[in-house]
Amino acid sequence: MKIIVLGSTGYLGGNIVKRLVSDGHDVYCVVRQTSDLSRICHLPVKFIISSNEQIELVLKTNKIDWIINGVCTYNQNDSLYEDMFQSNLIFPLSILNLAMKYNVANFATIGTGLPDDFNVYSFTKSKLSEMGKFFSQRSEINFYDLKLEMFYGGDFEPNSRFIKSTIQKLKNNERVLLTSGKQKRDLIRVEDVLDIISNIVLSKVNVTGCYKLLPVGTGENHSIREIVEFLKDQCNSESELVFGAYEDREGGEPDTLANMSWLSDSGMHLKYEYFEGLKKAVDDY
Repeated sequence: MKIIVLGSTGYLGGNIVKRLVSDGHDVYCVVRQTSDLSRICHLPVKFIISSNEQIELVLKTNKIDWIINGVCTYNQNDSLYEDMFQSNLIFPLSILNLAMKYNVANFATIGTGLPDDFNVYSFTKSKLSEMGKFFSQRSEINFYDLKLEMFYGGDFEPNSRFIKSTIQKLKNNERVLLTSGKQKRDLIRVEDVLDIISNIVLSKVNVTGCYKLLPVGTGENHSIREIVEFLKDQCNSESELVFGAYEDREGGEPDTLANMSWLSDSGMHLKYEYFEGLKKAVDDY
């Protein structure tokens, strides 16, 4: 199949591209002129400069089966929320519009398991999903919102990610400064995320114009305190865990948990159980 990947150079995007190529798909990577291509430059992919005109040209001259949107911005900057508006909503929505124009069958976006109104990031992600639902009901495009929980592991994981950075500190027997650690998180390894995406892309969809909201996690959650204490034990670390060193977010942190009943109903299964995946993260360090 011919697949366009938006956000192809990031941690998750690079892994998605690598997996799709491994599965034998013809992959087009949308990149900025300033993008770091180190994660994907060695792969047999085609590059599209990130502009609506260039993307439209590819859509016009090729029969594209899927567009997978992995573009996201988490943080505000000097212009406040402008980058989040552009990356999380305006840009992917403009590509969705082109996808409908050129009869692309499927559009998938990487959403978030956070509550829709938790912050600007989750709010903009939810608005894209709502627009996808609206247009799927009025056109033949299938829209998939993958409500992704906190993920970790695999290739290209930045050192700043919570699990990896915590393991690094524990291995070095450093003090680990934390919030109260009461909030519960559903954690999933990136390999399982990729398996799910691969299976969705390969699945035979016999209808058009459908909207699917698919939670993506392990279906299990534990507190940050439990997670860090488990990692410390697995690392045989002498680190001091300082819970309460940082104040909790005003209003508290939401607990997150993916309802994964749809996965078993579809015949798919995760490779890694919750703590098995974390143990592998320690072994991989």
